[in-house]
Parts: sequence; structure tokens; C-alpha cells
Amino acid sequence: MISIGGEGWEDLAAALRGGSDAGERVYVVGGATDCGKTTLCRYLVDTAAAQTRAAYVDCDTGQSRIGPPTTEGMAVYPDPSDPPYLRFVGSTSPPGGHFVQILTGAKRLAEKADELSARVTVIDSPGLVSGGVGIEFQLQMIDLLRPPTRIVALQRGRELERLLANFARRPGTLIHRLAVSPPAVVARPAAGRRRYREERFTAYFAGAESQDIPLRGLGLQGRVPDLGNPPRGIGGRLVSLNDPPENFVIALGIVEDLHPPGRRLEVFAPPPFDPAAVASIRFGSISLDLGAAPGSMESFRR
Repeated sequence: MISIGGEGWEDLAAALRGGSDAGERVYVVGGATDCGKTTLCRYLVDTAAAQTRAAYVDCDTGQSRIGPPTTEGMAVYPDPSDPPYLRFVGSTSPPGGHFVQILTGAKRLAEKADELSARVTVIDSPGLVSGGVGIEFQLQMIDLLRPPTRIVALQRGRELERLLANFARRPGTLIHRLAVSPPAVVARPAAGRRRYREERFTAYFAGAESQDIPLRGLGLQGRVPDLGNPPRGIGGRLVSLNDPPENFVIALGIVEDLHPPGRRLEVFAPPPFDPAAVASIRFGSISLDLGAAPGSMESFRR
């Protein structure tokens, strides 16, 4: 259990343990990087799970804790018996045409937490908060999520007040303003963030093997290339193989080849999974080279 905390953390955790009859949905947003947002989320989930069923929805696709980078994930505690639920966004950051995927994935994961009878759901927001685009993105995200019963803002000054003002008078939503707590902050510069992603990708694909996926009858999503005349850069593209009922991730894969063009996709993916269970394939915006030198594994394909 995370024991580190700042002023107001224990009071907030106690309020969640008391809960409401309809359950609690808590959206945690930070005013900047390295503000302790994820540490706070884990603390709230751990303390809530000691007394009730709690879910953690991780929407930070760049520094994800539940699934590999490029995914949003959800797990239920205290004893998650099933693998986490994942939605593939296809990028490690919101910009670049992935806003809709992030919003949709967050809503579907929060709904799945409700279906699994979570009494407390803590949502770790995406990192985009700066400027007008960031504020608008967070506003739409919060509004889409029912809205949450509580919004928790971690800020060093008043940098989130423009966002919070939109919900200050909304019935049923409480706003908690918490100062950034230095003991909770894990400083991670850009190089460290990139190294973290590389380590997570390497761990995810450990033991992966080449597998053939027949494309006939499958749905294709995301940055779909021309499969009849595939571009030279198709090799290495990151994709997700999705289930039929809810478009959740069965496995991520790295494209190795198309042969013959448009008929069969060869991917490097972790076993075990049944290719016949795949209903759709989502193409992401990044390519991976697991054998590349540190710092150059991940490249973007716009």
C-alpha cells in the first residue's frame, strides 16, 4: 500500500471509504507533470480497496501503469482475478489526432468498472492540461464521465481554476483542491519517461512470437494503411488485436509483414491467444524496434 501522502490526502481517502449509496467516481487531474498525480491515485485505490471493491482507470497512455504504453487500462481491487481491461489509443500522448480514442476508451473503462460492481472508481487523467487545448480536453473528459462525483485537482498555484470553474456549481460534484506534496512527487525528465516506456514495451513483448492473422471479415480501425499497396514503413507498426463484444484489447502486436498484400497480417505478439477470437485490428501511430538502441525504439508515423 502507498503510505506517502500530502495534506488532505487522508481526509479524501476517509470520505471515499464512507462512500455514497450510488458509489464514487473520482477524477484526479494534475496541473503539470511530476505533481504526484499517479501516486495519489494509487493511494486512494489502495485505501478504498481495504474496505470495498475499488477500480483504477489509468488514462495516461505515455506513462501507463496498468497496461503497456499507448493503452488505457482498468483493474479492480483488492483481488483482481482477471487480466486488466485495456483500450488501445495508438499513441503515447493525446495530441496527433487521438483525442476521440482517449475519451471513448476512458468512458468504456469507467462503465466496465461499474459493471464489475466497483464502489469506488479512481480515474488517473491524461497528462494534457496546459493551454486552451489542454483545458478544453480535460473539460470534455470530465463532462463525459457522467460527471464524476469528485474532482481532485493537484496544483502548485491556481493553474487549474479555469477548468474547475466549469464544475463549481454542478450539483452532485465535489471539488477537492490539494497542493502538490513534494514527498509524493517522483521527478521524471523526458529521458526517464522515454526509458520507462521502453522498459514497459520490452517487458510486454518478452516471449512474443510471430503469428498470422487472416484479415478476411475483420474490422480495421485507426491509422489503417493501404493494405493492397502497403507503405514501406508498415513493418514495425504497433497494432491492437481486439475482442468482438466490447473492442477491448486481446493483445498488442508489432506488424512484421502483409502477405499476400491485404489478405494476411503477420504480427509479433505475446502468446497465448486464439487468432480466431480477434474481431478487429486497430492500427496505431507509432512503430517499434525492440532491437534498437536505447532512446530510439519508438518512432511516430503520422
